Amino acid sequence: MYNLFSFLKKYSFFILFLLLEIICIILLIQSLPYQKRKMVSAFNGISGRIYKTESNLINYFNLKEENELLATSNAMLKTTLNNIYANMTVLDTMSIDTMFFLIPAHIINNSIYKTNNYILLDKGREDGIVKDMGVICDNGIVGKVANVSKHYASVISMLHPYSIVSARFKNNQHIANVRWDNDDYRFGIVEDIPSHLYLDRGDTIVTSGFSNVYPPDIMIGTIEELIESPKKDFNTARIRFSTNFSTLRHVYIIKNKYQTELDSISNQYQ
Repeated sequence: MYNLFSFLKKYSFFILFLLLEIICIILLIQSLPYQKRKMVSAFNGISGRIYKTESNLINYFNLKEENELLATSNAMLKTTLNNIYANMTVLDTMSIDTMFFLIPAHIINNSIYKTNNYILLDKGREDGIVKDMGVICDNGIVGKVANVSKHYASVISMLHPYSIVSARFKNNQHIANVRWDNDDYRFGIVEDIPSHLYLDRGDTIVTSGFSNVYPPDIMIGTIEELIESPKKDFNTARIRFSTNFSTLRHVYIIKNKYQTELDSISNQYQ
């Protein structure tokens, strides 16, 4: 203990200098948007390499589980493709123009218990990833890309106050908004439900396709409970997310083939 006090006393001015330097750097980054973005990108790269190493070790001991998940996913995709082609004519097949492409990615860090939850992926600018791309998994929506570095991307999870998704009730086609309930990673809230709309427990909610982030009909969740408004105007409902955020491993980043053109037209009305 005496040696520790001696060390601190001897180098007190140097330690104080380092603390002041760190505080100055933090204040500078917070006050200048460009420096802040560059620092966030740099931290994404550094933390990405650290989390990827940790993730690789975990995955090594979970290879059996991962293979089973991939096998299940491949089986589902093959079944879907067989059903699609079975109902298509030759003309239909030749005229298809795919708007969305899926880029597979692996999660190397994921938070679900914080107020603002983020996910870190092992794909970045070199893989064609840009800000605001949607992210989904085999079971439903996951979030939206927030920041991108050379090899990594951070995603604003659905478990975040800023995540609001344009949704649609599958049984009646009515449009509503979905957000997280800010409490449990398993549940969300559906807003703007007209009081005359009848809902059953278990009714399905999917993406509307109106946001250019997610394609239409991506699964979001199912109704757990209808919460009636005292004013008898717009009700809300509690839903159970179809995505299990606690077990996420593999996701798909959505690339919209016409995103630049859509943004250009949208900007004319802003």
